[in-house]
Amino acid sequence: MADLTDQQFFNLLLADIAMAGAIQAVQGAFVAPDDYQPGLIRTGWIAAHADAMLQRRVFALANAGLASLQGVDAAQLVRAAETYGVPIDAALAEKIEVFFTGKRQAVLRYRS
Repeated sequence: MADLTDQQFFNLLLADIAMAGAIQAVQGAFVAPDDYQPGLIRTGWIAAHADAMLQRRVFALANAGLASLQGVDAAQLVRAAETYGVPIDAALAEKIEVFFTGKRQAVLRYRS
């Protein structure tokens, strides 16, 4: 995988957690791949499921989940990541939390 910016890397991780949750919600089961790489959950699931209606349902849930995950604290990120087999430790979760908090604060400063 090419060098990613923090924003790209963090979004891929959170998108995979959200995608895994959406898959589990719609299909009732999810197993993380043994060879996990950021973005693999989404791309692997898309490759295995061509049904457009199913994809729309999962993507809608995953997008909502991603937006939600961008606002949670580091401890919640670690718990969610562990649930779905995405390797995020406490230090990385803290970096992700600080990054997205900074983005929200920048938007609030811009709007005021």
